[in-house]
Amino acid sequence: MFAARLATVGLCAALLLAPARARADDPASTDPLGDDADGIFLRSRDGAIVLFPGGRLQIDGAFFQQQTPKSGAYVRRAQVELRGWLGPLFYFDVSGDFAPAPPAGADVAPSALPAADEYLSFAPFGDRLLVQAGQFDVPFTLENRTSDAYTDFIERAMVARSLGAPRNKEIGAMVAGLVGDGRFYYSAGLFNGEGPEFRNIDNQSDTIGRLVATPFAGRDRWWSGLSIGGSFWYGNHVLGPEAPVQATPGGMVFFEPHWTSGQTAPLSFELHEQGTVTAFGGELNLPIGDRFGLRGEVVWKRQHLAEDDISQGLATPVGDAVLDGIGGYGELWFWLLGDSRLLPAPGLELPRRIGASEHPLLAEGLELALRGEVLKENLTSDSPTLGDPGIATTRVTSGTIGVNYWRGRFVRLSANYIVNAWSGTSITIMELAAADKFEQEFLLRFAMSL
Repeated sequence: MFAARLATVGLCAALLLAPARARADDPASTDPLGDDADGIFLRSRDGAIVLFPGGRLQIDGAFFQQQTPKSGAYVRRAQVELRGWLGPLFYFDVSGDFAPAPPAGADVAPSALPAADEYLSFAPFGDRLLVQAGQFDVPFTLENRTSDAYTDFIERAMVARSLGAPRNKEIGAMVAGLVGDGRFYYSAGLFNGEGPEFRNIDNQSDTIGRLVATPFAGRDRWWSGLSIGGSFWYGNHVLGPEAPVQATPGGMVFFEPHWTSGQTAPLSFELHEQGTVTAFGGELNLPIGDRFGLRGEVVWKRQHLAEDDISQGLATPVGDAVLDGIGGYGELWFWLLGDSRLLPAPGLELPRRIGASEHPLLAEGLELALRGEVLKENLTSDSPTLGDPGIATTRVTSGTIGVNYWRGRFVRLSANYIVNAWSGTSITIMELAAADKFEQEFLLRFAMSL
């Protein structure tokens, strides 16, 4: 942490001492300091080394009718970032998140935990071939491969956040790129499959990939931005990590991987990933011009799990379970002020390059988005007497209205109103439905990023 702060101080000093500011559209310039629509950059006199100092601060507020979760404000992300090029071939992205962690023992979804990108890239043919290694957003679904700084809603949809890629980031290596004059995007790699962990805990790897086609790219037609794609995920875990908690954007938990059973001598149990995981996703994105568009995704997943007794401090397998899930969303977005060119293209997360965007530096934008989504999961067990409250069916139907005000790519004010409807036969879902069948959440975000 001290090293990251020291580096930040050094970068700020360099910005203050730099004698001039370069134009992003003047590649012949040798000025060390410049800016473009993505922010500030520093470069060496010969242009061989380019640095993009930055940061991300997101202050959120969540308000509920019920007493749990609690209403209030909190720091969602507080990241210090440094990206850059070492010559034309090598790119890096390193950052640290200083947002306060949730209290120990709190039931929160992995997507709500602080995590940051930390990876290296080799780009021998520009954006046509990128070899990337480290920790980053896993290539599964368009939602998961869109930076949280630029998503249309404050939190990602359930197909990514709860079902498809609940831990968001993975450690591994992948190849990716844009080919065919931007008509095809590919990405595939090997990952630990356990989220942003230090080391692989089960000595297994997951194969994950995504392919997207934009067949009419470059044509002057209203449908030229149409893209269709698919994602896949396959892995086989042995004594893997605890299954992820699943929760609403505001933090209302509807699937817990741990529980207690018994009254006179309660026992504690946890669900751990054990056996194969298989998932497939499909996506359709149709921007109609730059101010209006439709988008949708669907994901199917099957996860094999072990029911472990952890009462004595060790995970002792006492049962086997299988989680089958399917989910999808449909979204409508349009811009009342400005247009979608203000933000990076969703689902790509390509390396930053000087002058890649020609949009005005601090242009204003006002975006309205509507999203409907549904998630259905079925958990079965060969030991129902263990009393897992997640056994049987979990169904969540959700609708969200979102408004985003943008000032360039740097300032964002967002408000989301969310209604979640519970239905199903699991004990957890029936308890939620008995308390409030239609749970409402109002979320706010004030964010700045560079």
